[in-house]
Amino acid sequence: MNYGFIRVAAATHAVVVADVIHNTEEICRMIEEARQNQASLLVFPELSVTGYTCHDLFLQNTLLARAEKAVDELRRFSVDYEMVIVAGFPFSYKNKLYNCAAVICKGALLGIVPKRFIPNYQEFYEARYFTPGDRLPVTVDFLGEETLFGGNILFRCKDIEHFVIGVEICEDLWMPLTPGTTHALAGATVLVNSSASDEVVGKTLYRNQLVGGKSASLICAYIYANTGIGESTQDLVFSGHNVIAENGAIVSESGRFADEILYGDI
Repeated sequence: MNYGFIRVAAATHAVVVADVIHNTEEICRMIEEARQNQASLLVFPELSVTGYTCHDLFLQNTLLARAEKAVDELRRFSVDYEMVIVAGFPFSYKNKLYNCAAVICKGALLGIVPKRFIPNYQEFYEARYFTPGDRLPVTVDFLGEETLFGGNILFRCKDIEHFVIGVEICEDLWMPLTPGTTHALAGATVLVNSSASDEVVGKTLYRNQLVGGKSASLICAYIYANTGIGESTQDLVFSGHNVIAENGAIVSESGRFADEILYGDI
């Protein structure tokens, strides 16, 4: 933090669908790049560890186990980094599968936030695999360590009073009453969104309006990280369009069809 500002980042990595080892290596590479650029918060796309378009591979225990191991690898990798890292992965709990974001900082898994709203219309059919997450957090065992799992979790920096993070995942932002609204009313000043939003004509402008408008109405910063071209393997096209907004203004916006990190000072 410098003179009341914090550098945040939204990353689109070179994802390979279902190649957890490759994706984890790319995420670690970008964590190091963000550290060199003095980012305090780094957000990766939805299901960034596995890829979003795995489809029926999400029903394979091998993929799910490897994804959990990857999150643990990211946790251990982060030990020496003064940075909050948000990465997406599938998490199985009580025989149900959830689309989640892992929040990691300095070697600790601070919490697991599930996607609240599961799209199941037009080109999306996530309900085939995923269960909507609960708002009420519970304590779960994650590879031998206890952590919180649930929607209503805020991540507060003990050293910076007004740096309080709330997490949304993709469709959560598009709802009339978003989880981010609840987070902001509870004290969140920074909202992050791990997303896998495909491209259609006019959607880039609409995303900007949605992210900017939400940051205005909730008087907060909003970091939106979208998945990239590596997911464009079947019917849909993904562009990696990332946006950082604060109080209604677009602080920075990435180009499309490039795997890179977008930075902004909020």
